[in-house]
Amino acid sequence: MTESGQLELPPGWQSDAVADGVDLRVVSSGRKYIVAATGIFGVLAGSRVISHWNSSSATPWLVVTAILTALALWCALGDEVWHLERNRLVHQTGIRGWGFSRRYQDANLEIVQRFSTKWGLPYYRLYAVVNGKSSFLVERREQELLQLAEFISQYTGWQVRTHGTPAPD
Repeated sequence: MTESGQLELPPGWQSDAVADGVDLRVVSSGRKYIVAATGIFGVLAGSRVISHWNSSSATPWLVVTAILTALALWCALGDEVWHLERNRLVHQTGIRGWGFSRRYQDANLEIVQRFSTKWGLPYYRLYAVVNGKSSFLVERREQELLQLAEFISQYTGWQVRTHGTPAPD
């Protein structure tokens, strides 16, 4: 807990106070490398499209170029924000004003532990539970998820419940 009484966020997360609550997001400092790499490969794929423009082999390169361009744009401009205020969480994903938004009110937070089918390794997910219906919010390691859930609970006032097999110490 910080001096102001606010719970600390796990590393890699940031919060910004806004007029009606707080915005929570993942720090995206490493995105510039992804943007650069996909941009370079996109330009190379685009040059293949131009050099094969009159042949049928241009189509796969055009698809690859489009995918790499979309990925580079998303990494450069895309954002994911959890807006927290009393009894409300708004999860926004998109690019500036264009995107997708989900609102949750009168909910509880639930941490669920499950095990992967391939190796039997535990993983942890945070859900918003409204009227018995669970909606996935985020998946992280156990300690990070506990910190996030407590942080979200502090601003929304929602209770945090854990469900599933307890993790070994």
